[in-house]
Amino acid sequence: MIPWLFLAILLGFPLLELWAAVLVAQKIGWWLLAWLVGAALAGVTLIREEQFAIVGRLMSAVQQGQDPFRAIFTSGRLMLAGLLLIFPGVISDCFALILLIWPRGKVKPVQKSDVIEGEFRREE
Repeated sequence: MIPWLFLAILLGFPLLELWAAVLVAQKIGWWLLAWLVGAALAGVTLIREEQFAIVGRLMSAVQQGQDPFRAIFTSGRLMLAGLLLIFPGVISDCFALILLIWPRGKVKPVQKSDVIEGEFRREE
């Protein structure tokens, strides 16, 4: 059952993209081609920028005492948006825009205290 569902989704999504592209092309004409080329260029640029930003974002999260997995998740989300922009189609571009616009939750830093607990012994 699951392999057939996976196959149906794998084959059905490009057909759905083609159908949506034909409908949009009937409405706006050749502007769709400009949109698809611009979206692909934006996707390539987004992935290139994110390849370099992931290391900085990860180091910044570790230095500020934040969760490093949130930085990895943010970079992964932006890379997925870039891949969806590269894939030609109107529906995948809409999904990519949703991923790009999705609000990020505020990260609460780990509370650091000036109190150091432990035992000590004074030797003279």
